[in-house]
Amino acid sequence: MNWTTPVEIPKSDIRIDWKSNIAFIGSCFAENISHKFSALHFHTAVNPFGIVYNPLSVANMLSRIAHEKLYTADEIFFDGEMYASWDFHGSFSSKDSNLCLQQMNEAVQSAHAFLQKADVVFITLGTAYCYFLQESGAVVSNCHRQNANLFHRELVSVERTVQALESAVQSLQNLNPQAHIVLTVSPLRHLKDGAHGNQLSKATLLLGANSVVKAFKNVEYFPSYEIVMDELRDYRFYAADMIHLSSTAEDYIFEKCGEAYFSGETRQNLLRVQSFLKLSNHRILDADSSKVKAFAQSALSQAKDLQSQIPGLDLGVEVRYFEALL
Repeated sequence: MNWTTPVEIPKSDIRIDWKSNIAFIGSCFAENISHKFSALHFHTAVNPFGIVYNPLSVANMLSRIAHEKLYTADEIFFDGEMYASWDFHGSFSSKDSNLCLQQMNEAVQSAHAFLQKADVVFITLGTAYCYFLQESGAVVSNCHRQNANLFHRELVSVERTVQALESAVQSLQNLNPQAHIVLTVSPLRHLKDGAHGNQLSKATLLLGANSVVKAFKNVEYFPSYEIVMDELRDYRFYAADMIHLSSTAEDYIFEKCGEAYFSGETRQNLLRVQSFLKLSNHRILDADSSKVKAFAQSALSQAKDLQSQIPGLDLGVEVRYFEALL
């Protein structure tokens, strides 16, 4: 008997390996999956402005990056302690307005440079609920814990979601016509909206993504949401808060990504890289012992062999670590 409903993943022409430049944009689920790739030394960039949950903010961010439009002093605000931007995560905030602007503009420029050469861009949609400034009507990516009276919140329509996603895709295509774009809906639940509200939000995102996939040749959909809802379908695959996913679920989705976007050769090389990285995390108790020296020499040789045999793989951190032990 089958105790799950296997989710069919559409065949893809996208192939990811260590030569690929991969960007991840969107919710915290995007960050979690990107860490799986970066931990295995794939070339990645994630959320240049910080976590972005809704499609309107994604579209605004990508438009800004594509045009490399830098921020100016009139686009940040002072909350009495820190300068911040409604477009950025709190990690960009600063007591110094010049430093705040510098950090944000460096993020715009570095993201522009990376996306120009990106082979694949994953966009993960978290929610169709958006915060808007009461004063201007501008969409907000981060409320920075400011007074709720400054904002109004609404579930945006499917039509508005489609418009935002089309804008995001067009910005990426204008910047890099060769980039493949993968849309996915985060399986993380936003239960503050209630169970029904969360489903309405996810349905809006699913309908919006489906429309855009049909409209653009270089855009496809990866069923992260469906894998968790139908194939895993159990609270044991959630973290203790019953909102975020467990590491087991994240590993499973990464495995499904690999099945979709890795060639057979890349999957074999992945096993080799994983084995080496497990070895490189071996705890060193006495760095001066002869056994450690021999271990470091063997590991260094393995690292150099892997780098020579797998195009694009960079094990520079590990190489320098083992060289320092010799």
